[in-house]
Amino acid sequence: MIKLTVFYVRKLIQYSWLILMLLINHLVVQAQTRQDYEMQVRDIERFGNSYFAAYTNLFSSNFGFSLNQGWQGGTIPKKAGHLSFSLVGSSAIIPINEGNRYIRTDQLYQSANIAAAPLTPGMFTDAKGGAISFFLLDPSTNNRLVNPATGDYLSANFNMIDGIGTNVGVTPFVMPQVSVGLGKSTELSLRVMPFAVGLNEGKVDVSAWGGAIRHNLSQWFSVDEDPSFTVNLLLSYMRNKTSFTPNGERFLTFNNDYFSTAGTSLKLSHHTKTQQALLFFNYRVNSFIELYGHGGLVHQTSDLGSNGVFKLKINDAYIRDVVDDTSFEYNDLFKSSINETVAAGGFGLLLGSGFVKAEVQYTYANTHIASLALRATILKGDD
Repeated sequence: MIKLTVFYVRKLIQYSWLILMLLINHLVVQAQTRQDYEMQVRDIERFGNSYFAAYTNLFSSNFGFSLNQGWQGGTIPKKAGHLSFSLVGSSAIIPINEGNRYIRTDQLYQSANIAAAPLTPGMFTDAKGGAISFFLLDPSTNNRLVNPATGDYLSANFNMIDGIGTNVGVTPFVMPQVSVGLGKSTELSLRVMPFAVGLNEGKVDVSAWGGAIRHNLSQWFSVDEDPSFTVNLLLSYMRNKTSFTPNGERFLTFNNDYFSTAGTSLKLSHHTKTQQALLFFNYRVNSFIELYGHGGLVHQTSDLGSNGVFKLKINDAYIRDVVDDTSFEYNDLFKSSINETVAAGGFGLLLGSGFVKAEVQYTYANTHIASLALRATILKGDD
């Protein structure tokens, strides 16, 4: 009888211990579940950051450099009050090849709950964006959750961004510029550019401004300055803000039986700041033609991010039975940066005399940059 009693007591203790452990495990799962699902949503952020950085890389790493080119070379007016107006166009020309035409998604952030097409277009192609599937995982097993009624995965599909259709890497702009002589062969120039364009159901808003100052160094080298050959120092600064709403409302917005992103409003934003210091070596062939070579350093900071709120609600009843609140909101979901200093060098040609001149300039700064400017003198200035 005693042995039987001891046996039942041991069994009771074992069952009690098992029940206690199951209860503790249930409470732990209950306490951790929302955080686990929130971490899964964060995988969209991590994937998005790596994807956006890859998609915009050719633009982000070159736009600031091209924006800060096309400043005038050649002889600097000696007189104070000299005033000129220029219309400057410039663009990076980026070779597109098999290595940068498409993005390999296996080189992006990888996660068990995200499946993407093997390839998706880079920015400078005419292809459509590849598909992405986002799956909800069981936090305890890391397996994809299935709707027991239908056998479907709890998932949502959406498309990555289409290429903009240029098939060549470009960062074109046209910008007005005003220059004024300060005297002592010193000139100050200012630029500003606001515009908006539509691309593939999206919208691009660009604003930029900056300035440059250039000074003739030759006047300090020798009393008998050679009028045909001068050395100028150019210091310039440019900054821009670009906002891009990709593919209308198709990107990262989805609604089905399991997920809803109602109220989501995402807009990509891109900012650059560039500073450069260049030396210009100018040679006047005659009164109509002037040649120059230039070289120096350019520094660019480029930041890509998103404005707006990303909202995700999990609609499935299986999850709602476990988690009281299945709505997640994230502000400024995506962010990536590029910070680099590169050597810049090239050559230019000025044609014209009197009040009107044309200037063609080539610069290599991270990639090929071509600039064309039409310049008109408004005031000759006073001594």
